[in-house]
Amino acid sequence: MRRLVVGVDAAGRSCVVEETTFPAPADAPSTELIHQTTSSPLPVRPPGNAATVDLEIAPGMARWTLVQFQPGQRTLMHHTDTIDFDTIVSGGVDILLDDGPHHLGPGDCVVVGGVDHAWLAGPEGCTSSVVVIGTPPPG
Repeated sequence: MRRLVVGVDAAGRSCVVEETTFPAPADAPSTELIHQTTSSPLPVRPPGNAATVDLEIAPGMARWTLVQFQPGQRTLMHHTDTIDFDTIVSGGVDILLDDGPHHLGPGDCVVVGGVDHAWLAGPEGCTSSVVVIGTPPPG
């Protein structure tokens, strides 16, 4: 299982800022911290260049959805006023950032903090479990 955290670089471009590979579990149950927020309310997202998609989630509110992409389906580059916690359940998908595509497969997860991104499903499609938490809009 891998976790990607996306953010922006010094030039304001969306990119992977952290990548972690979790160890395989031992015989006994194990617990690994995937991600935690460090402030409440959550911070405002960084400025974006792509279109804003309004998920209609007020700051501090949460929504948990199952997202299913058809094989080869692609979204437009966009950003949202949310922090998203996505876990790939089945299939595969590329998260497309300004620094290029990053492939995610079953068990992989990504934390998207409102930066410019798009999705491109693999040839088998993709199912992901997504929790989004509303953040304050910029300005």
